[in-house]
Amino acid sequence: MTIKKGNYDIITMVDRAVLILEEIFSADEYIGVSEIAQNLDLPKATVYRILNTLYRRNFVDKDNDTDKYKLGLSFIQYGEKVKSKLNIKTISEEFMERLSKNVGETVNLGISHDGNIINIFSIEGESSALVSKLIPISPLHCSSTGKILLSQMTEEEIENYFDSHEIQKRTINTIVNYKDFRKEKEEILKEKIAFDNEEYEYGLTCIASPIINMKGETVAALSVSGPTSRLKFKGIDYIIDELKKISNGISVRLKETQL
Repeated sequence: MTIKKGNYDIITMVDRAVLILEEIFSADEYIGVSEIAQNLDLPKATVYRILNTLYRRNFVDKDNDTDKYKLGLSFIQYGEKVKSKLNIKTISEEFMERLSKNVGETVNLGISHDGNIINIFSIEGESSALVSKLIPISPLHCSSTGKILLSQMTEEEIENYFDSHEIQKRTINTIVNYKDFRKEKEEILKEKIAFDNEEYEYGLTCIASPIINMKGETVAALSVSGPTSRLKFKGIDYIIDELKKISNGISVRLKETQL
C-alpha cells in the first residue's frame, strides 16, 4: 500500500519497518513485540512479521529466551560505510568552497549507491534554473560523477549495469548501452575526467574528476555543473584544470587521514 505524504509517495510497510527500527533504537534494552505494537499503535501481527523479516536480514537481533529484540549487526557494517563517506565530505568541504569560488559554478561531491550517483554535499555557484532543478540522486550513465565511478567497474559489471537497469535516454546525447560507454570509458581512465555533455538535461554540462583513497580506489567524484554556454565562455580547459587540482588535493588529504 502506498500513501501520499507531502510531495512523496510513502510505502506503508516500509514506513512501519523504519518506525519499528527507530523504536528499537530508542529503547535502552531489548524490547518485545507487544511493547513495540502498543507504542506505535500497530497490530501485533504486523509488528511480528516485520521483525521476522528484519531478523532474517540481520537488522535486528533476537533474545530467544525472552523473544525481545535489539538492533542487529548489519547496522555496524552500514554505519562504518556511512562514516567513511562522511569523512570524505568533511575533508572535501574546504576544497569545494575554493573550487566554487574559483570557477563561480556549483560543485558537487558524489558517491555511488545501487546503480545511482548520490550527491552528498554541494556548494552553490552562480544562479541557474537548470542547476537548481537537479535532484541529489541521478543514474550513473548520464552524470559526469556517475561516469567516473562507472568507469572503475569491470567490463562484466558495466555490461550488467546496462542490462539490469532501466536506462532512460533523457536527451539525444545520453549514452544508453554498454558498447558506447566502453569507448568513453577508455578516455575517462586516461584523462581522469568525465563529461555530462547535456546528457541529463539540455543546456546543462557537468565535468567530474575522481577522488582516490590510499588503496588507489576511486571512492567518490567531484564535479562542476553549470549552463553549457556559461562554462564554455569561462573556458572548459580552465575549469578542468581547477577541478583536477582540487580533486587531487582532496585525494591527498584523504590519504593522509588514512595513514
